[in-house]
Formats: sequence, structure tokens, C-alpha cells
Amino acid sequence: MYPKLVAPFEIIPFEMMTKKEAKHYFDWFISQIPIRIKTLTAHYVDTMGGEQKELNLSQESLIRLWTWFTQRIEMVPKTEEELEEEIGRVPHWLKEEVSSNTLKFSEITSSLIIDVGIYFGSVFINEIQTLEWGIVHKPKKYVYVNQPIVIGFKNAGLNPVTVVNNCSLIELEQDPDGNRLFDLFNVWRDYL
Repeated sequence: MYPKLVAPFEIIPFEMMTKKEAKHYFDWFISQIPIRIKTLTAHYVDTMGGEQKELNLSQESLIRLWTWFTQRIEMVPKTEEELEEEIGRVPHWLKEEVSSNTLKFSEITSSLIIDVGIYFGSVFINEIQTLEWGIVHKPKKYVYVNQPIVIGFKNAGLNPVTVVNNCSLIELEQDPDGNRLFDLFNVWRDYL
């Protein structure tokens, strides 16, 4: 089984975190990046993705990684409890749409999404020296408030885990595209 990224402390929703709590989470998250990349790379090699040297944090490595990862995207049914909880959190006008969405990523796919996202963010930092991992604390309504993101872009912060999650959903709905992350790298590069 693929090892999950698990914090050694309780995590509350990012929008509810204090600045101190967000910094504590951020510091822990940053300390985990080399471990998660090593874990992802070992799994890539063990599952016949290719050789370790292929995942060298270059833009080109995103093609190999994405092509390998998309073959492992798996959806599973949500439990009744999960569906009820989701329906209870949305406004009335969204309830029908949410109730029809009965699938979620499997546990291993969710873990891989996080690590592929960490890798994606690390490629930016490796390739573009003006970028770094950071946190935005204000405004509180900012979509990525208190979350580790890649900062240094004009007018935007990149949440690479969210990007990989969204690309995974797109991959299931559209024709497979081995260049999806590679192409997104170039799109984001234009925001510098």
C-alpha cells in the first residue's frame, strides 16, 4: 500500500487556522517534501514507471510522471455518510448536483495526487529560482488562505495539489493527455 502523508498533529480547516497554526502546518509540510518526493519516486520505479533518474524535477519529467500516474487514477463509490455530509454542506440549489456525484478518488489515488502535486510544485521551484513555497494569510476569503502554495507569480499563487486534483478529474472526463502537466507548467510560466 502506498504510504499516506499524515500530520503528527490534528489539522483543522485552513480557513479556521490562526497564523501560528498555519505556520506550524507549513513548516511540517515543507519538511515532508523531500520524503514525499522520495516515496513517489520509489513507487514510480517499483511499479515499472521507469528509472529513478527520470524523475529529476525537470519540466520534461512531468510528461513521464503524468503518463505513469494517469494509469493509476481510480474512483470508488462514496459512502452514504459521505454523501449526506456533502449534501448538508452545500446550498439548496447545489444539492441535486452534489447528490449525483457518487464517486471519489480511491485512497491510494488521493495520496498519489498529493505527492504528484508536491512534485509539480517542486519542479517550478527547481526550474524558476524566483519561486518558493509560501503561505498567504490574508484576505481570509482567499481560496488558498493558510495553505502551502508556490508563490512568486504575478497576482496568483499556485496550489499544485489542487491543480493535480483538477487535472485528474479532467483526465477521467476527456481523452488522456500525457502532456497535461507539462503544458500547465508553461501556462503558469506565463504568469511570472
